[in-house]
Amino acid sequence: MATHAKKNSGSSSADWESHSWSPEKVCAAITKSTETIKLVSKTGEVAVSVHRELLCFFSSYYRAALKGNFSEAKTDSLVVDLSSENLKDFVTWIYTGEIITTTSDCDTRLYVFGDQVDILALRRSVFDEMHRPESELLPYEEIKIILTSLPEASAFRKWTLDSYINHWKPENDDTDPCLLDTVNDPENNLASFVYQVLRGVANYGKDASGCCCCQNPCDYHEHESKEEWEATCGQIEDMEMPEDLE
Repeated sequence: MATHAKKNSGSSSADWESHSWSPEKVCAAITKSTETIKLVSKTGEVAVSVHRELLCFFSSYYRAALKGNFSEAKTDSLVVDLSSENLKDFVTWIYTGEIITTTSDCDTRLYVFGDQVDILALRRSVFDEMHRPESELLPYEEIKIILTSLPEASAFRKWTLDSYINHWKPENDDTDPCLLDTVNDPENNLASFVYQVLRGVANYGKDASGCCCCQNPCDYHEHESKEEWEATCGQIEDMEMPEDLE
């Protein structure tokens, strides 16, 4: 499955349409073709039909699978790496643009799915839902999911690290202890993460009032160019262009 760095260099302006959700885009896709495909949760407990054209519009991964010379192109169902709850969340998002997950764990797994099947608009929507002033630090179990499921250059990994550098306090571990043993974390992912947090604090210090993780969400949206930003988030009031694109 696909994995992505912060910036998806090389895409054309035609691809930028799929980088953000809008009702007009959904309407255009579902009126183009009424053909559907059934998405089945990994446990097999839930199956939901989705317009093929809509799935292909947002996901280059599914576009290649369902419109290319692959066996999936002829199938009427696909098993997706989502729980029953997350599958319902995904289908709700693709038709309404709303993230209705009830826990940060669901958000994290939905973001990971968006990375696996290359749906940038979903990743941005999930991130915006999590990027709120009242949001708490992600628990260590979710950090392990992020570290083992997303590439090192992932914008979500960067945001998680930035959040801990600027906001972690010792008392956070009173209710969510960081278990740095090889039984709970055989690949030492958490130990490596904690080390990066320590380096970040030592190099940059803590600045909760003006920290990058709480400021401009577009810093973590994987915008590949000024033009791509202008065509997507630049159309939304009060959104700011990342400084590295100016």
